[in-house]
Amino acid sequence: MIIRYSEFQALYEKGAKLDGVASQLLKDCFKKWVTDHKSGKSQGSFYQQIELPGLEFDFDANIHFKSKGFDIHNTTGADGRDIDDDDEDQTPYIIIDFDVNPKWLPGYWSEIYMHLADVIRHEIEHITQDGPNIGNYRGGKPNEDDQQMRLLIKSGILPQHMYLLLPKEVDANLQGLRYEAKKRKMSMIDTVNQYLDTQDYLTPETREEVINHWRFRAEKIGGIPKF
Repeated sequence: MIIRYSEFQALYEKGAKLDGVASQLLKDCFKKWVTDHKSGKSQGSFYQQIELPGLEFDFDANIHFKSKGFDIHNTTGADGRDIDDDDEDQTPYIIIDFDVNPKWLPGYWSEIYMHLADVIRHEIEHITQDGPNIGNYRGGKPNEDDQQMRLLIKSGILPQHMYLLLPKEVDANLQGLRYEAKKRKMSMIDTVNQYLDTQDYLTPETREEVINHWRFRAEKIGGIPKF
């Protein structure tokens, strides 16, 4: 299925926001996942192509009903580039890959919904960060190439908490958590703390460093509730 301009026209009138796209994808994806589970399938799968003025990407989201708990796999992510590593044309894309213990369902669906809300809005933010030569780019967003920094963090040469201070990740985390807080009807500070509680590598000092950095950037972005 392709979401075209006629179906999302209101989103791209004056003042349109990426939250509208996130909300539609969240609704459709979650509904499909629940239906797949009720049908006895081993995983829930949802695919969508977004084609809107200034925004185009493929969305591929899967949840596997085969875990001891709940997990968001490292394969979850986004690529906002128009050209891939082989210099071939590509459509920017978002991949979401969750696991859940089927014995936890249906009771855990509400929590999955909230995690999905955060991840969708987080990854949509990423596909708007790849620079002014990319069709999805939105002015003022961080667009510096940070691949070397990511490799240094992954290899352990740089401390792990530096990942949360990468400009692209700061903006994506703020937008994703803001959107999740709205869905949960929770304060921004409680949502931020709930997320940081899951990052067990943080020390009290590095956690404070992250929060202070996020607060500074949130004021620059605007529209982020105080936390």
